[in-house]
Amino acid sequence: MIYESKKALNEFLEIIKNTDKTFLDPDKVIDKQGHIDGYSHIFHLLKSSIEFYLFNDPLRPRFMLLADEDHKLLGDNVDSVYYFTQLRGDQEYLIKGRRYDSCYLSFTVYGGQPNGEMTERVCLSINHRDIDFDDDGGFEIKLTPEPKGKNEFKLDTDAVNMLTREYFFDRFNSRESDLHIENLKPVDKPGPMSDEELARRIRMMRNFFEQSTWIAPLPVEFPLNDFLPPFPFEADQGGWGTVDNIYCFGRFKLEENEYLKITFTSPECVYWGMQTWNFLMQSMDYKNHKVCINKGEAKPNDDGSYTLYLSHRPMDNENWVSTAGYKEAIMFFRWLLADEMPQQPTVELCKTDE
Repeated sequence: MIYESKKALNEFLEIIKNTDKTFLDPDKVIDKQGHIDGYSHIFHLLKSSIEFYLFNDPLRPRFMLLADEDHKLLGDNVDSVYYFTQLRGDQEYLIKGRRYDSCYLSFTVYGGQPNGEMTERVCLSINHRDIDFDDDGGFEIKLTPEPKGKNEFKLDTDAVNMLTREYFFDRFNSRESDLHIENLKPVDKPGPMSDEELARRIRMMRNFFEQSTWIAPLPVEFPLNDFLPPFPFEADQGGWGTVDNIYCFGRFKLEENEYLKITFTSPECVYWGMQTWNFLMQSMDYKNHKVCINKGEAKPNDDGSYTLYLSHRPMDNENWVSTAGYKEAIMFFRWLLADEMPQQPTVELCKTDE
């Protein structure tokens, strides 16, 4: 007997075997460390592929952690916690929760093909400003094809998954929200998984894995020791961004005796943060290095602007950010719910006295 699951597995293994072509491509500006990170990244993607598309079920959804200090992918942020679940547009979901001390909380529903491919659009964006909370931070929101009351939101027919986002100014001394999701429509208890169903899920895993490698490493060559202009995330852009965000990318390359002096002004916003990524869009080692700074931590200049310092060696300045030992990688700003478009940060390459 030839199992469809075996066919699907062989297809997936073939994709995995050739994954390194995406980051060894000589046309991409990636150094040796980036290549090593690329091989490591394969296992991060495998973990998420299995959890999100083998174990997650849109009929019986549950929130699964997108990233943590050891498992990172697709642009994780040091100051945030993300959860993922699959959805189906013909169901109805209730999310119960209690918010504590985050500066931002949101639920973003994405539309597209229900086969593990990267999503095509944002079809619903809900943030904490849209939700009615109890006095103790408790809330319930319903995702339904026919919303009728407060805290009810439209679930489109092409909805396939959702990300929750929660941001903190001091994440590791803060309490994340309690979150739970359930499907309100009755569904039968599952039996043993059939060969056809397992094959379908393996192919979803394959699609997610393969298309994630099209995004990371980032296909754009960023200016060296400088930033591109900030830009908003658009609902029809595809991928897992949020329309509440404005992004700004740059690339650094520093010797031991060099540092970057980054100056910018920020519009009024719920959150801004600057951090470093490797070329695979994974945050640097924040367990052992200070690789991120945000609005709640940074000290402003007298005129309200900010000056940040990025270097290998520790600097006697509260606005210092570490390269975590990377000679070359990505630096990245994001603003949440900004009143206006930020100006492009300016960068000056400096040398220490040594």
